[in-house]
Order: sequence, then structure tokens, then C-alpha cells
Amino acid sequence: MARQRILITGVSGLLGSNLALFLKDTFEIIGLYWQHPLIIEGASTVQCDLSEQQEARRIVSEIQPDVVIHCASLTNVDQCERETALCQQMNHLTTKHVVEAIRGTPTKLVYISTDAVYQGTKGDYSELDPVAPQNYYGLTKYFGERECERVSAALILRANFFGWNILSKESLAEWILHRLQRGEIVSGFYDAVFSSLYAVDVARVIEWALRADLQGIYNIGTHDSCSKYEFARLVATTFGFDPSQVIKHSLSEHTFLATRGHNLSLCVDKLEHALATPMPTIKDSIERFYKDYQRTDILRNSGTIRQPSKYLSYGRHTIDGDDIEAVTVALKSTHLTQGPRVKHFEEAISNVTESRYAVAVNSGTSALHLACRAAGIGPGDEVITSPNTFVASANCVVYCGGRPIFADIDPHTYNIAPAEIARKITQRTKAVIPVHFAGQSCDMESIAQIVKEAEAKYRHRIVIIEDACHVFGSRYKGTPVGSCRFSDMVVMSFHPVKHITTGEGGAVLTNDPVLDRMVRKLRSHGITNDPKEFVYLQQGFSGSGEGMVNPWYYEQQELGYNYRLTDIQCALGISQIAKLELFQTRRRAIVRQYQSAFQDLPCIQRPFESPDCESIFHLYVLGIDFEKIGRSRAECMVHLNNRGIQTQVHYIPVHTQPFYQQQFGTHWGDCPRAEEYYRRCLSIPLSPLMTDRDVGRVIDEITALVRSHI
Repeated sequence: MARQRILITGVSGLLGSNLALFLKDTFEIIGLYWQHPLIIEGASTVQCDLSEQQEARRIVSEIQPDVVIHCASLTNVDQCERETALCQQMNHLTTKHVVEAIRGTPTKLVYISTDAVYQGTKGDYSELDPVAPQNYYGLTKYFGERECERVSAALILRANFFGWNILSKESLAEWILHRLQRGEIVSGFYDAVFSSLYAVDVARVIEWALRADLQGIYNIGTHDSCSKYEFARLVATTFGFDPSQVIKHSLSEHTFLATRGHNLSLCVDKLEHALATPMPTIKDSIERFYKDYQRTDILRNSGTIRQPSKYLSYGRHTIDGDDIEAVTVALKSTHLTQGPRVKHFEEAISNVTESRYAVAVNSGTSALHLACRAAGIGPGDEVITSPNTFVASANCVVYCGGRPIFADIDPHTYNIAPAEIARKITQRTKAVIPVHFAGQSCDMESIAQIVKEAEAKYRHRIVIIEDACHVFGSRYKGTPVGSCRFSDMVVMSFHPVKHITTGEGGAVLTNDPVLDRMVRKLRSHGITNDPKEFVYLQQGFSGSGEGMVNPWYYEQQELGYNYRLTDIQCALGISQIAKLELFQTRRRAIVRQYQSAFQDLPCIQRPFESPDCESIFHLYVLGIDFEKIGRSRAECMVHLNNRGIQTQVHYIPVHTQPFYQQQFGTHWGDCPRAEEYYRRCLSIPLSPLMTDRDVGRVIDEITALVRSHI
């Protein structure tokens, strides 16, 4: 006998994926997704835009399902309030198109509605209680219910559920668990009550309802209810965390865009009576959620359900809901730029690096330029730096009229070699810019000693500016890189591929108050409104320099720049710094997997880790003997790219660039160790977003590529 064919819309969502996984052994499952493709072993998945009426009709006509379970929906309540047109399209229009596609056919319709159709004041809502949605999400889901009532024998389920997501979104329980795992405090609303059911239990109940041929409107939830505060404490206790990590918070104290009901608990008597079985309790549901976690939840790890091989970039930013909320709050504030978040971000940077001062700017390149200006670099000055870096590390010197001098690298760390610095220092050396490559600090103690001896020899100051754009969070000899323990200034970058991001952004760190004031002034057009720094006191003060400060007055004292960072970007940066430890832990875990996997692979050199450093890798760079494996680097990169793995080259030696060869007379052969490194280097994907499966895929592809040609 042929199995019943079930079409599940929104199969990449929380409930859709759980339904497909639960029902696939009993029914023939076809899942529809819109923007998030995935593969389910034992089921079929198809892309379809249900907002297009003809698409909905075509897919139903081709599949001819016995049952449609319509889960597709926009569920972010605040997004629905903000993007009403999209919400109307996703929650009402798509439902209308599904209904029109199956009307007049024997197809049964199951519509997943929401508890948000109720007002949310009294609680214990039954199906006979009036509908009174408090937000646009609930309203459009109710419109969907009305559409479904046009189908005979439709089953409408008003639900609230949690569970394991296949995508990067988080259900409430996942959000709570992830914060507990990071050691963060969880705010739970003591005045928000619900009856949320584990998604796998929802799938089980839907199967029972199909077998019982239920129709009409039913509430589906737990037998009991609790507040979200109590729910969070139950999750904490069940997973073995300290429930004191959960603190009480009032729903009325939170500035949500959309109104939420305070008590949306559901009465499920009608469903329990129809199925002759009790619904699970909240405690039962959380325990089942935990048991699936214990058995290495199949949704996330076993391969039964997965997304198709995604494209793995060599590096990318990691943004979550907290970051988005922080930026949204900034956008709604009275300051978009030059406001309080800039100062807070600078303080957060100083806390991480243990520097006395931090000046936030709009890019790492701007930070380098300002540091060189503050150091007084000008025409005729020489500045020693590494050839193994991005061009900005040298360009900043040229911006000031100076001349970059390239000192070769250490063949193990790929950082500038202290002995090469000593060899290149002359009377004309004004500064040294060591570049910490890929996450590992240069040997700053040796560099500082070499500079100190040169200062004594040439009888003038030589400024040390650390280019630390790759190492935010790394440590050297027990001290955070950025503390300025061995330098005058340190420069950071917050580009999207770095350890944290502000979109674009950077910072200059120093312990010197004079340098701090100079960098701040240059950041903003060379202007100051600090009365203590005024040159023309009679113009700055009322009363010959001894009276009240003229409130409009400012002075441009230097030729500066507009290198400021906005409050919007700083809001993102503050949120990102709060997760820095989490990012570091994940990066280190990935590097450990890579180091172990590649240790015995012929023709490959793994990154060296100095015992003086605790490196939070920004890049993971392999040294590959391309000649021995019988493929050029370009061929390898194209092959891996075709397999969904992006690689990159960091870096083409700066002294070989046409600009430097033509303007400063540099040549191939000037830095042979950097040039040899360049011929072999290949950066492979490294990002906190990568799963263990992603890492394994990279390892397998590179191993296969190398072994197949030796």
C-alpha cells in the first residue's frame, strides 16, 4: 500500500524540520523551503516561493499531496511589526495561495497558527475565547486561519513550541542554553506565561491528529503552563547549570517594538479529549529536549538532516541577535555618531588589552596613518616594517612622506625577524612597525631591546608602533597584545574578517597621554574644543582668557582628518567584545583540529606556535609544496572553490608591488624568506561560525587534494 504523501511548507524552520524528521519513516515527505535549502535523508526538499500564486499552484499540482502541513511563516514578532508588508506576504498571502491551490481537491490542510491570536491578559485560553491579537504577527496568523476555514476539514493548531533548529536561528530554549553555556546571565520574564511544547512532541501530536482525522481549531501546547523565568530556570536545572544565572525581569520593562501578551497560557482540554491522551507538561518537554541533546541531537549532528554543502569563506564575521539589537537601539538613540557609545567602546578595548588609552577610528588603515602622524614621521624618515603584510602597513609611512624599509621575516612564525630589524636600522630610522601576522605576536621583547640600543647609538627616539590588526585577544609573555608593554602605540582593526567587527573600524592604543591627545585631535580634523589646549585665549574665553569659555569656540591646530567611528558601529563593537572569549575558544578549537589533522600530511607545513604566545588565530595558513603535489596554487584554489571552500593568499610581499618597485626601488630578492613563504602559503577557512562538520569537510578536501597527487 502506498504511503500517504505529506507536503510540509517551511521545512527549513524549527517545526518544519522536526516534522519532516519525525514523519519521514511513516509518510512520503516533500518539504518546501524558500531561502534556506537543506537536505533530509529519507525525504525530498524543493525550493518554492509560495508568495507567487502560480508557484503554489504548480507545486501542489505536481506533488498532489494527501496532506499539506503549512508551517511557513515569518515568526520574528518585532520584525513583523517593523516590516508589515513582508509579514503580510509571508503569513497571510502565502496561506491564501496554499488554500487556493488545494481547494476542490481531497488534500487535507493542517495550518500551524499561534497562541498570539489571543489577547494575552487572562491566560488559560480555550478555543471558544475571542481572538484579539496584540501585534501584527498574531493578526496576520489569524488572517491565515480565516483563509484556511475556506477548506473543508482543515485542522488549525494554535501553538507555541521550542526545540532544536537546523538553521542558525535560536528557539527560546536554545537561546537560554547558549547563554548559560557562555556563563552569561539570563533574563527571564516572570510576568510572561505560556504553554510551550517541545517541537518533537508537536510533531507526534500532529501525527495522532492526522490518524484521528481531526478538523477545526485546537490549541496545542503543554498540559500546564509557567512563566518564561520559571522556564529558563527549568532549562538551567535540567542541563546542570546554576539556576541563579537566571534573573527575574519584567516584560513591561523591556522595550520591544511589538506588544506581547503577558499570559498566553493555553487550555488543551479539547485536544486531550479528542486524542484521549494527556499533553506533556513543561517539565516533560524540557527533559525530552535534554535527552535529545544527550544523544547528540540528530537534527544537528547525525547527518539525517542537514543543509547542502555551504560555501565556506576563508574568514567571515559572526553576528547574532544581540548584535542586531544593540545596533537597533543605537539607531533609535539621540546619537548616531560622536556619542557615548564611542567612549564605552574605547573603554572596552582598553579593558581587553590593558592599555591606558584607546582611540576608536574608522579603519585599521586610518589607525596606522594617525599613529605615524602622532609619531612625527615626515619626509626623509625611514620606517622599518614587514613585507609579509597588507599594503596599509607600509602605505601609512608613505602618507606621511616617509620611506618604508622592509626587513625579512622569521621562517617559522612568518613575523618580522628581530635580527633583520637590527640589520636595517640607520640614523634615518624614525620608527619600527612590527606586524603581528595571523594572530601571533612578534618577538616584541627582542625588538624593544634592539630599538633601545639603536636609540642610544643614534641619540634620537625611535617610535615602536605595533600593527596588531590580526591579534585582538592574543597574548605575548602573559600580557595582552595591545598593552603597549614593549611599544609606544598599538594599532587594531575591526574589519569583518577580524576577531570582532564594527563593519569597518580600528583603534590606536597607547599609554602615553601626549600621544593619546594627538591621535584624538588628528582623528577629528585636527580640531580641539578643550579650553586647556586653546592657543588664542582671547577668542576662546569671554574676558581676556579668564572668564567663561565661549561655548561655540573650537580651534584647528593640526591638519587632521575625519577618521571618526560612529556610535552605530561602536554599539556593534561593544556587543562583539562581550563575545570575544566565545570567539577565541571556538577559533582555538578549530585550530587544534587542523593541527592534528595535518601533522603527518606530506608536502604541508603547519603554522608554528611560539611558546611565548597565546595566539588567537586570525588566519590559518598552510605552507604547501605545490610542485611536489603536482598542481599549481591557482589550480588548487580553483578546485577547492568548486568544492565550496574559499582559500586566499596572505600576502603578496609588499616590496614586490609595482608602486614600491617604481617609487622606492625595491625588487624581488630583497626579502628572500618572505618571498619563499609567499610561494607556498595558502589560508584556509577559519571562523567561529564553522561547525565541526565544516572543519572536517575542509580537512577531507585538502587531504584528498594533496594525497591524490603524491
